[in-house]
Order: sequence, then C-alpha cells, then structure tokens
Amino acid sequence: MSRFSAFAIHLGISFLIFLVLAYLIVFDWYPGYFFQYDGGWRGMQIIVAVDLVLGPLLTLVVFKAGKPGLRMDLSLICLFQAACLIAGTYIVYSERPLAVVYLDSRFEVITADDLAFLDKSERPDFDQFPGDYPKWVRVDVPTDLEEASQFRRSYFSSDRNTATAVHWYAPFDPLQQRFVDQPRSLETILRRPGAQDALDQWVETHGGKIEDYNFYTFSTRYVYLFIGFDKETGQEIGFLDTIPI
Repeated sequence: MSRFSAFAIHLGISFLIFLVLAYLIVFDWYPGYFFQYDGGWRGMQIIVAVDLVLGPLLTLVVFKAGKPGLRMDLSLICLFQAACLIAGTYIVYSERPLAVVYLDSRFEVITADDLAFLDKSERPDFDQFPGDYPKWVRVDVPTDLEEASQFRRSYFSSDRNTATAVHWYAPFDPLQQRFVDQPRSLETILRRPGAQDALDQWVETHGGKIEDYNFYTFSTRYVYLFIGFDKETGQEIGFLDTIPI
C-alpha cells in the first residue's frame, strides 16, 4: 500500500466521523442562525482541523510501506487524533446554546459553559420549557419595586450576569405585556451607522410600516444584533443583521 492510499483510507474514515459530528453541530447543538451567530461555524472549523486535516496529514507524512514500527506509529497517530477530536468535540458541545434569555429589552444567548459555576442541583431542567433547544425563556423579575431592586443589587454585587438568574426563569411569551412594552426605541436604532437603510430594507422585505414591529437587542458570544417581532402576532420576524452593535 502506498502512502497516498493510506492517506485516502484515513481521510475517508475521518470524513465519515466528520459527517456525524457536522450533523450534530448544524441540526442539534447550533440549529438555525445559532450556527452563524453563536459559534457553530467556529466549532465546525475545530472539527475540520482535527478530524480532516491533522490525522490524515500525519498518516501521509509518516506512512512508508515496510517501515519498521509503522503499526506503532499509526496507532499513536490514531490515539492522538482521537484525543484531540474528543477534546475539540467537548469544547464545541459545552459551548452550545442552551437558552435565549430575555430581560430588559435584551435577549442573551446562554451556553452550557455560562452555567458551569452552578452546582448540578442548581442547574435548571430546560426540558420543562416548551419548544426545541435552545429554549426561549425570560427572567421573571419581581413586579414589586423593592424586590426588583434587591434582585438586581444581588446580581450586580456578585458580578454575575442577570441572564444567568436561573431560579427566576419562566417560559418566554412574546405577547406578554412586559415584553411588548419594552422594545428598543427607533431613535436608539437609528443611532447606528446604516440603520435607516436597514430599516427601509426591512419594510420592503416584510411589508407594512416600521411601526408594526418591535425591535430588541440580541446578544451572542460573537455578535450583537437587533431582532424584530410583529407587534400584533408576537411572531419573531428576523434580524437587522446589517447593524452590529
């Protein structure tokens, strides 16, 4: 067997493994726009580098028919590739988005790593919330002003992100009055470069008037966008993704 044949076999086996992991990343761990906006594509690059490049390339370099110790060399390459692939897959999996959390006119994507500081018993059971992953939830801040103030002070003083207030999570309802009444103002959006063109394009694409929609900040690890909802139906429409903030 030539080294190129060995390379091709190794690459073929690695490609089959890649297909399984790519399916999980695209359709399960980072579905829809989370693949683009919250690290799915970066995770895919890690898997490609380790699975489709590193292992097969080492085989191409090391393989020589009849070489003493070749079996040991190939075994070590496979072990090294497997270790790197497991580590890379774990990183991608642990950074997958678990929930989109709404609080104060802002959605924030929360990953498994964001909740790692919690004891296992404190971590929420996201299966209890409706819909597919990542789950859409809200932080149900107390309506009493004193209680709400105390809630915020406790998180600010502990330097913890209020979006990780898991004990206050409740199912997200786009028609809830506290959500409908808290959009970002058009004046705030229009401060961003190119905002007017983006809003004009939004109306052209989705119809109606810009006043028919509410916009909120949408924050991921890599981008900050505005996400739009239909005021009447509460339907999520899409992103003003030409306006990074």
